[in-house]
Amino acid sequence: MSQVGSFGVNYKKTFTGTESPVPASLMTVGSLPEGEFVFVQADGAIDQYGFVKIENDGQAAMLTTTNAGSQGLLVGVAQVAAADNEYLWVWVGGLNGGGSGSGIKGKLAASYAAKANLFTTATAGVADDASTTKISYVVGLTTNTGAAAVELFSVAHLKVN
Repeated sequence: MSQVGSFGVNYKKTFTGTESPVPASLMTVGSLPEGEFVFVQADGAIDQYGFVKIENDGQAAMLTTTNAGSQGLLVGVAQVAAADNEYLWVWVGGLNGGGSGSGIKGKLAASYAAKANLFTTATAGVADDASTTKISYVVGLTTNTGAAAVELFSVAHLKVN
């Protein structure tokens, strides 16, 4: 993965690939005050605030307990919805990534307890505090009663543990 500064990182939009050129090559890492982002291509539709698995070839797909099987698999959170084959920057955390007031959010299931560990679910792109496959180095910052997008905080790059 190559590294860039904030230049070119726009995590609030998608790119169709018809732009010439797209802003980065797949798996490029960009840094912003909100954390680190990886440039990926959607492998299927991706929901806004959905958790995604990121393959080594830069393909990202909505994360579920079923497809999270690989130890150390990089995980990201899309801050914008993307159609199949569109390109986007996904948040992958980093040291002190996200945080209160950052606007970086992830989809969490109903009854999530603030600052509890996050785990995959059977619902694509949604995490929860019920123990399945752990998503390491990230927590949600608020308790929710219904399913909702909640601000996230990380201490390292997100991965399936």
